[in-house]
Amino acid sequence: MSNFSSAFKNMDPKIELKRYSCAIIAAVIFAVNIKTFVKAGGLYPGGFNGLTLLIQGIFQEFAGMEIPYTLINVALNAIPVFIGLRFIGVKFTMSSCVVIVLSSILTDLIPSQPITYDPLLISIFGGLINGFAISLCLKCDATTGGTDFISIFLSRRKGIDAWNIILGFNVVILAIAGLLFGWDKALYSMIFQYTSTQVL
Repeated sequence: MSNFSSAFKNMDPKIELKRYSCAIIAAVIFAVNIKTFVKAGGLYPGGFNGLTLLIQGIFQEFAGMEIPYTLINVALNAIPVFIGLRFIGVKFTMSSCVVIVLSSILTDLIPSQPITYDPLLISIFGGLINGFAISLCLKCDATTGGTDFISIFLSRRKGIDAWNIILGFNVVILAIAGLLFGWDKALYSMIFQYTSTQVL
């Protein structure tokens, strides 16, 4: 409780308005990108967003069940959010929660509107849009959740470079996706992830 009270006492309304405005815009961009590019190409972004889509795909393909994106993504982020609140910071974690929850809900609510079905175009332009949303989150001191929380925690608290851990996590997701749904999707997802993290 002391962390919460001290965080809210030191709030600057202008800074917080900017922080949450950016978080909301980023969440909308993430959701629209998923429904226009990512799902049209059957791609798997990095981190927990990619894991959420993979779990959704597995349930749909092998159990015939439509599991809401929100249910999976919020559940997966429960432990990382706890880590954020406990070890990283209340303000950072709360603004990140806005991105996680709002982008998840919008992903379930926004109808699919594919712009193109060309996998290369989807990989490049979808990756660029995803990278822009990530940059917007970082600009307002927020994150998309999942592995970002874990990465920051390991870096700040343990002095560990988490890049290889996150890379390994993404490789496992793509390997499973490739085995279950085809290696073309996994390979195009690599282009998407590279464009998202290295171009912008």
